[in-house]
Amino acid sequence: MIKPKSSTFLPQLEELSRVISERIGLDFPERKWDVLQRVVENLAGEDGCPDSELFLKELLDSSLSDIRLNQLIVRLTIGETYFLRDKGVFTVLRDQILPSLIDKRLSEKQIDIWCAASSSGEEPYSIAMLLDEKSDQLRGWQLNIQASDLNLDVLEIARKGVYSNWSLRATPEDKKAKYFTEIGENRFSLAPQLRQMVTFSQLNLADSEFVMPGLGGRLADMIFCRNVLIYFSAQLQAQVIKRLVSWLKPGGWLLVAPSELGVVQDPDLVPVRFPGVMVHQKCDARDLGGGRQLLSSGALAPAGASGHNEVYRLQARKMVTRRPVLKPACRLEVARIADGLVQGKGVIAHLDLLTVLNRVHESLAAQSYREIVDLVSSEIEIFAKLEPEYPEIMACKAQALANLGVIDDAVDAIEMALEVDKVNPLYYYLAATIRRELADYDAALKLYRQALFLEPDFVMAHFSLATLLKQLQRKGVKRHLRNVVTLLENFSESTVLPQGEGLTGGRLLEIARNLMVNC
Repeated sequence: MIKPKSSTFLPQLEELSRVISERIGLDFPERKWDVLQRVVENLAGEDGCPDSELFLKELLDSSLSDIRLNQLIVRLTIGETYFLRDKGVFTVLRDQILPSLIDKRLSEKQIDIWCAASSSGEEPYSIAMLLDEKSDQLRGWQLNIQASDLNLDVLEIARKGVYSNWSLRATPEDKKAKYFTEIGENRFSLAPQLRQMVTFSQLNLADSEFVMPGLGGRLADMIFCRNVLIYFSAQLQAQVIKRLVSWLKPGGWLLVAPSELGVVQDPDLVPVRFPGVMVHQKCDARDLGGGRQLLSSGALAPAGASGHNEVYRLQARKMVTRRPVLKPACRLEVARIADGLVQGKGVIAHLDLLTVLNRVHESLAAQSYREIVDLVSSEIEIFAKLEPEYPEIMACKAQALANLGVIDDAVDAIEMALEVDKVNPLYYYLAATIRRELADYDAALKLYRQALFLEPDFVMAHFSLATLLKQLQRKGVKRHLRNVVTLLENFSESTVLPQGEGLTGGRLLEIARNLMVNC
């Protein structure tokens, strides 16, 4: 057995960790050496070597072959994937990003997409499905989907295009019937037209000079790099993101996993929030004047609030809230509701939730909180969840309820907003503030930190977290106060802070500095 704590054996684990990091980019610090231990033991057993310590020594004494590296990759990464994984991402891709991209590329009739960590192919083939469903619209177009991975075994699976029910567990029955043919017990072959749309290549993202495969030097309209950055060190994460951005067209899209959003810090990328989904878009100077609102969210402050937009323009990371543009027929229209449910009362007929949202903002600006509670009826709460305005409306209702002192109902309302939109930092901030009112301090701390994970430059979240930590006599107060000071040094003293309840940048800077002295 390998003994990680052994003083004689510890350097060998450290050396293996270093080699793995250099060759394939996987980050295995000391706290993960027990994982390396188990992997080496398994490999030694498969090779018929009874002494795993000797096996590891021989492994390090020789140059790691590609075969050995691949064996390590297979065992050190999860590789869990399935078709249409993260439904919200593919809904946004189908309904928002692809239509916009198609309009933008009408003259060229060409779309280039790269899945940079494609595993066994479910992700690029899911994208191919969405494009195939638009085949009438895309007739005569050149559609290039490049897919790459370091693991040779999963690339072989991807090229064969044969999957089990486990890979199809989130695939709707109509798509399953259209794109898969059962060829044996629990074995389904992917339709040839989808397989022909995707080209697979081996690629090592740890190589500082990696090149996007298959596009002959062209840049990509869209790059997927999901569920691989989590395996890298912070330094390699930044290096890979910078390299990916360099292969992205201006206005192009980068999609990472929700757990990886916090590591995407490239200055050429703008976070764009759709309901429940956050993606990144490469800055394109031609689009900046096109009606986008450089504002983290209108949910908790009216669009006309003094100084609000200016504050977010000054922040290092700008957050774009993009309300999807829907055809009128797609707006919520409920001609009638089951008689047994509402007995003919409160029926929502041809209701445009955008109108409701505008009225909610007007009432919020006028501090008419009771009007908001009355306006956002139970019918809206129940039947409007699929509408893009829903989470913003519920967040406004939560704020109104909190200001009225109805804290328990405010908790319910903000949780409804977060249930639909899990990537809005302002909703987490409001939820934290409400939990703090209830003296649920552990929950408030967690929610403040989630807000900062999604928006690291959120000044009031840093300040509120610092004051709560100070109240609880816990560590971290100075660190968050330093962040407040650093962020506010670039603000105009008279700038009114979003979520600051009228507090200016200059006043908060003074408060933060005084608190730091007394910490």
